[in-house]
Amino acid sequence: MDRGHAEALMPMVEDVVADHGYGAVDLICVGVGPGGYTGLRIALSAARGLGLATGLPMLGIRNTDVHETMARVIMPAGNLAVLLETRRAEFYVQLYGDEALAENGPAILSLAETVETLRKFAGELVIAGDAVARFRAAVSDAPVSWTFLEDQHADAGIFAELGAQRASAASRVPPQPLYLRPPDASPPSADRQRLRG
Repeated sequence: MDRGHAEALMPMVEDVVADHGYGAVDLICVGVGPGGYTGLRIALSAARGLGLATGLPMLGIRNTDVHETMARVIMPAGNLAVLLETRRAEFYVQLYGDEALAENGPAILSLAETVETLRKFAGELVIAGDAVARFRAAVSDAPVSWTFLEDQHADAGIFAELGAQRASAASRVPPQPLYLRPPDASPPSADRQRLRG
């Protein structure tokens, strides 16, 4: 959806729990980013409201981890790059591999920086995420060692799977967003003056 997330989200949640109610829910999982500022804010606000209303623990999961888990069904081992959309010229990039590359955390990179980062891998590299098609179209000389998976979109079932695996890390403290850039919008100057006062 390009617009209308806030209006659509809670009816979708109600549809999910309609048959069994919130009593059948153990944990509230929410994507914490990287992603668009507005979408993350809506998702985290909804998760926080549900957590406060139900008393259920909450767990934040990186969106890149969801895409990595989905890609591992197809390519179980080896080095993996997850490229996610920014709706700009850049990409959200997260590296995974047998050497715990994910410890570096996700970054926001230009096309040139993304290519340079991925070319550092001497061996095979799988590229997955929801920005693969855009990246592939922009790179005319991709090495033959790169395997491009089709664009994939985050699956709520994978959030649930990761939530079950990581449930011990859940808490009543709302998860914090993983913003890789400041928001584009800022309060009008009059509002900023009031906030300072």
